Amino acid sequence: MFRLGIDVGGERVIGVLVNAKLEIVCSADQPTTPDVMGGIASVLNMLLTKSKVNPGAIGNVMVGTTYCHNALLEEKNLAKVCALRISPAECPLPPLYEGSEGLRKAIGLLHFHIPGGHEVDGSVSLNESFLDRLEKLLPALQAEEIESFAVTGTFSTVNSTHEQLVAKQIRKVFGDDCPITLSHQLGSVGFLERENAAILNAALSKVMMKVLKRMGDLLQDHGINASIYVTQNDGSLMSYENALHFPIRTFRSSSANCFRGASFLTKLNDCVVVDVGKSFTSIGMLKQGVPKEGGHNQVMLGIRVNFQMPELIALPYGSDHRVSEAMIDAIYCAVQRFQPRYEPLPIVFVGEGRDQVMPLFKYPWADIYCPDYAETISAIGACIAPLSGSLDRIFCLDHASRDEVVQSAAQEVLNYAVYAGADPETVNVQSIEIIPFAYVSNRSLRIKAKAFGRLP
Repeated sequence: MFRLGIDVGGERVIGVLVNAKLEIVCSADQPTTPDVMGGIASVLNMLLTKSKVNPGAIGNVMVGTTYCHNALLEEKNLAKVCALRISPAECPLPPLYEGSEGLRKAIGLLHFHIPGGHEVDGSVSLNESFLDRLEKLLPALQAEEIESFAVTGTFSTVNSTHEQLVAKQIRKVFGDDCPITLSHQLGSVGFLERENAAILNAALSKVMMKVLKRMGDLLQDHGINASIYVTQNDGSLMSYENALHFPIRTFRSSSANCFRGASFLTKLNDCVVVDVGKSFTSIGMLKQGVPKEGGHNQVMLGIRVNFQMPELIALPYGSDHRVSEAMIDAIYCAVQRFQPRYEPLPIVFVGEGRDQVMPLFKYPWADIYCPDYAETISAIGACIAPLSGSLDRIFCLDHASRDEVVQSAAQEVLNYAVYAGADPETVNVQSIEIIPFAYVSNRSLRIKAKAFGRLP
């Protein structure tokens, strides 16, 4: 069986076909069309014509896309969102307060407070039932033409019961097909940042549903009856169904695909990657074969969020610009920020402008690589990406030892990867980070873990 990787950027659609041994059969690229699908169709036709592969022999299609990023940037095609806060007291800051007025209008943001939520130890904040307030509120919202809900409860990453109860009530009133984002499934510690992530995810539900439906129809028209996977921010794959639920996880997937592709082509698990695109240059780092994750609070369009995204430095230089001393200096300084103090990491140049920049880049302390197929590296990264499971949650130690909790978290993240579709024989925990909590009444740990496994 063959794999088809497609990366849909703002300017180019790149496609690559690989065989069962992950050997590159052929590649193609075309300009991105205004309707997006036109450029993808052209790439599909070129790949099938050049390779002469039977479309029925393509078993998996991996898609990387900036479609969701562009929708937020352009403030178009977004779902109308109702944000529900579950907390003991009302917060004076409105949801998405750091976002632009245009963005809030584009998603028609409504927000309501529901008394409830939990404490850091998972106990209920208020003894009164919050369902009475909810049962009065939801029927009144049916006239608002709401298309998606974002539900955020205090310390729901410790105890998600109230978020789950609210979702159950929403489905009773709005039906099972109504998209609902529960913040504990997406973000981590930090109420406002987690709420921001949930709202943006809810706003993108309509965009992702539309693009995946059209993608499925296009593949069927070409005789390709394959499983569709979508690449996410850590360079791994998520299933069609998960992509519908968590479209925001694709926000920086194109850059993550480049990093994965660079690792695959150079056989380097630890390196700095310089991706010289048409309009800008992105610099990041691979650590143990995985894009290095950014800090606790990332910024998306000026809005603080707390879900996993790769740490990137984006420079306003690309192949459309004349290579200047200022451009080379800026890339040099960005590379330095990722280099360890001792034993500098290799540097890998990729992207359509790499041949213009790399000969002028002087860095005598590390090896510099420029692999073949570097102009199609994002599609290659999508093709070879693994499936993953991740976890970022607070665990209380009142009823279990530290070792028991860590072991339970490791097993849980392995199960997530298997549930995502990974071959159980290949799944392993790639990283686990344990962060003790101070200044709380009970003993608590925040555990961040990630597991990867190959497609069966």
